[in-house]
Amino acid sequence: MNIKNNPLSSIGTHDKIAVISHIQPDGDSLGSLLAMGMALKTLCSNIYIYTNDIFPRKYYFLPGHQYIEEYNEDNNLFFDICFVLDCGDPQRLGYSKNILDKSKTIINIDHHISNTEFGNINILDPQASSTCEMVYNLLKDYNFQFNQEIATCLYTGIATDTGNFVYDNTTSYTHRIVAELMEYKIDLHEISYNLYQNKSLKNIKFLGYILNHMEIEFAGKVAIITVDQNLMKEFDITPNDIDGVINYARDIEGIEIAILLKESSQNEVKVGFRSKSYVDVSALARKFGGGGHKKASGATMLGELVEVRKKIEKQIAIDLGW
Repeated sequence: MNIKNNPLSSIGTHDKIAVISHIQPDGDSLGSLLAMGMALKTLCSNIYIYTNDIFPRKYYFLPGHQYIEEYNEDNNLFFDICFVLDCGDPQRLGYSKNILDKSKTIINIDHHISNTEFGNINILDPQASSTCEMVYNLLKDYNFQFNQEIATCLYTGIATDTGNFVYDNTTSYTHRIVAELMEYKIDLHEISYNLYQNKSLKNIKFLGYILNHMEIEFAGKVAIITVDQNLMKEFDITPNDIDGVINYARDIEGIEIAILLKESSQNEVKVGFRSKSYVDVSALARKFGGGGHKKASGATMLGELVEVRKKIEKQIAIDLGW
């Protein structure tokens, strides 16, 4: 990207700017949200970094998390610019979506191939490993002076969205970015500890239960995990504690597609799809109004768990002939 097209170069010191991302935040959404938010704070004094969901405990170590506030529509704030990060569709913003109607310019920065291009300015790169990689590119292009705090946030987002650098979206360029971020003396031990080595006992017990009750279908090609609200209450876990379990299902020998069905309300199910090699699960997710990446996608479907599962299994049979 040429700097003349870089939205950072058009920011005024008195602009009022909102920075938002999707519901059920993950490492890339929070990393990009905080990195961009903290960078903007050096350029402009009126920066508002919003979430409207639970901030996952394992990301409390991220620098700048104290700047995040919950969006309150009663404040009736209007914005010159709204940066929307790592969000393919405004519906995934939750009630932060209202900010879009109160912003003169919407800058949509995302790496999901299914992005609906809802911004006034759309900066999209499906080849990028993560939105954090894209934020790095924007800041680098602007000749921004990185620091340890922003480097930590960017590294975290890249690491989590690449599966700790093992997914296909990891490139030599990704490694070069990470190598540069490490020059800012980020604490790799702290990052790894919080992301991978600090799970609660109840989460481990939940994982054991899930693996024991996982179902294998389509002659060993599909693994299905079902989590209802009663199960979440029984183990005292949040929706953010659940998402990682799908990777255990995907990693089983012979499994090509892993599916996580997560009941979010009485008649709504959040669905996660993962594939191992050749199936494009973003195409499957789009059949149900969702989207994402070729090997990691999701959708929100209306209906009971059993009904939603039947619809997905029927679609897999049609699409793949299994």
